[in-house]
Amino acid sequence: MAIRQITKLQGYRIFRHFKWDGLPDFGRYNLIYGWNGAGKTSLSTLFRFMQRGEAPDAVSVELLLENGVLKGTDFGSVSRPQIRVFNRDFVDRNIFEVPGHELPPVFYLGEDSSSKQKQVAELLQLQDELRKQISSTTKRLDTATTEFNSFCTNQARSIRNLLLGDARYNNYEAPKFKELMRRLASIKVETAQLDKTERERLEDAIKGKAMPKLPQPTSENIQLVELTNAVNAELQVTVVSSTIEKLVQSPGLADWVERGMHLHGESDTHCQFCDQPLPLLRLETLAAHFNDDFKAHQERLQKLRDTVGSLRSEALAKTIPERSALYPHLHTEFDAAVGQLKSQALYVELYLKGVQRALEEKVKEPFRSLELANYLPRFDFPTDSGFAKFFELILNGVSAISALSGFSAVQRLLDVVQKHNDHTDNFDAAAATAREALELDEGVKALDEWRSRSAAIADFTAALEEASDRLKPIAGQVGDLQREIKQHLKPAEELNREMTAYLGRGELHFEVKDTGYTIMRGSLPAMHLSDGERTAIAFMYFLKTLSDAAFDLENGIVVIDDPVSSLDANSLYCAFGYMKTRTKDAKQIFILTHNFGFFRQVKNWFNYAGNLRNNPYDPSKSKTTHFYMLAPTIEDGQRSATLRTLDPLLHEYESEYHYLFRCITDGAKAAAPKSLAEVYGLPNIARRLLESFLSFRVPGRAGNLAHQLEALEGDAAAKARIVRFLHTHSHMEQVEPDHDLSVLSEAPAVLTDLLGLIQANDKHHYEAMMKII
Repeated sequence: MAIRQITKLQGYRIFRHFKWDGLPDFGRYNLIYGWNGAGKTSLSTLFRFMQRGEAPDAVSVELLLENGVLKGTDFGSVSRPQIRVFNRDFVDRNIFEVPGHELPPVFYLGEDSSSKQKQVAELLQLQDELRKQISSTTKRLDTATTEFNSFCTNQARSIRNLLLGDARYNNYEAPKFKELMRRLASIKVETAQLDKTERERLEDAIKGKAMPKLPQPTSENIQLVELTNAVNAELQVTVVSSTIEKLVQSPGLADWVERGMHLHGESDTHCQFCDQPLPLLRLETLAAHFNDDFKAHQERLQKLRDTVGSLRSEALAKTIPERSALYPHLHTEFDAAVGQLKSQALYVELYLKGVQRALEEKVKEPFRSLELANYLPRFDFPTDSGFAKFFELILNGVSAISALSGFSAVQRLLDVVQKHNDHTDNFDAAAATAREALELDEGVKALDEWRSRSAAIADFTAALEEASDRLKPIAGQVGDLQREIKQHLKPAEELNREMTAYLGRGELHFEVKDTGYTIMRGSLPAMHLSDGERTAIAFMYFLKTLSDAAFDLENGIVVIDDPVSSLDANSLYCAFGYMKTRTKDAKQIFILTHNFGFFRQVKNWFNYAGNLRNNPYDPSKSKTTHFYMLAPTIEDGQRSATLRTLDPLLHEYESEYHYLFRCITDGAKAAAPKSLAEVYGLPNIARRLLESFLSFRVPGRAGNLAHQLEALEGDAAAKARIVRFLHTHSHMEQVEPDHDLSVLSEAPAVLTDLLGLIQANDKHHYEAMMKII
């Protein structure tokens, strides 16, 4: 299945809009000549894509085969010709040197072996990286674990010291702390830390020992409403009797007289004061004034006075415990209760004092109705003050002192004492509960750091497991690959014979080293292979692969791109002969080169194979052999490549020099260029021609164009123009966007100067060349 045409190459590297236009179909033997940058590598890579079954990176690729059209997008999906391609990509893929592992270097030949050895190298590098990673991660994990355990130990010690006194915490160690933290971490709802007050209460609850229980404080049964009602009733009483006006008008005198009557018994006949006889009528009159109702009333008043006096002396007879006798966490509540109790006692004292004044006044004036309010303290109290509120509550019949502020001060005090006693009764249980709460609070405080340290350990552990899992299979994978490489290992003796035949000398030879080869230069390892040597080894190996069972040479296509880079003339000839022998039976051959010496050898071979002998090449008549050349052009300011038939001069003569001379002659005769494409390649052609002329005319000064020109005869100004033109415009990699056509408009004149320089220095040579072209 031969290739007949490359019918379309669009957007493929340097081939921007290539179409097969008027070219002869590819034959069995196809030679393509082109300088560097003309598109040889792009063409050989296109064939390489076909070999590998990969679609090329192009807008559109289309080839005409013997049996139909093959598109680039179908390279990997449809049947395609058997093809083997040698180019720079083959060299890179088939000659692999293990980097930096050992000296002397070990090389691997063959794309399969080279690819596998690259995999081995990558796996070994990965293995080394993973081992370092495992070592580093292990150290970090060990450090994190040690620090984590120290953290747990320190936290456990802190909890143990805080909660000493309970047997459960006397041996509180890291495992118990870890258990606590795991329990806290598993709770979905975050547990809040204790506030300062609650924390202090719990800490106080576990300090010291249980304190003695306290007796409950007591108070008199003060029924203020009943007392008030009784006082009001007595104040309203007016005694009805035979009164003595003088005594009524003088309560003090009446009181003195009444006490005097009590001091005299029934048997007394004389006054105890003046010792005068007591008139019976006077006694009867006084008795009538101070009758039984009066006496009863006076007795009730005296009883009320005694009651009030007793209450005033101790408004709230109470047994209030000492503050220090209570647990510290109850002190604040105790202080508030006592303070409220004292405030209420002041109100009662002020009230009773007024009641006592009213009663005393009533005793003096039993025959007149009195109002209690007139004897109560008269101060300018705000209507919302405690004192005003007190009297309002009393007058409204509220009996409980606690109604002053909505709760009982006495009851508060009772509650505080009861809490104290309850705490004593439940001291051990309360302390245990407090310890549990404090333990939990210590855990809550440490939870964030616990999580952070635990997460770090988990991350290191996961990383270590992942690295270990990745490391485990590598040794087996490397072993499998190395066994596969050994299966493809060629005997060193066979390679050495091939290399000697290829280069024409035995300077380089192979020695087996593990799964690869050490390449020797004489008796010493070849420490640094040149690009030419690597290319030669790769090409020798390529030619050897053409005889593999996996490739049918007689029905296959062979593509060879510049295989003789940097070879000397003798080695080039040997390499050509070796190549010719190995490829002569191929169904179709493509050879691409920029080396004119190699081109000449291949051209002569193809001329003979195509029965052209010494006849001129006529594309229309030749059937099996065709010659092409690649030429760069300019499209839209960018380099582009085209394929055309070989110039007859290149085919007819044994030197590229003839073709270059004709190109310069045509350029010198041309009119001022109308497009950049007309003159784009002329500076390179001129430089190549001049260097070829100088190489035999001034052989001792190679490498310095200006210095060589100094040795030639001719106008100095013309030589300077030539040097400037060549240095400025030859070897341009690309066309600049702002490139001015006028820069190259001087090309015809400079080329004329160049031909004049050759004529002036070798007239016979110049005239002979002009006759040929």
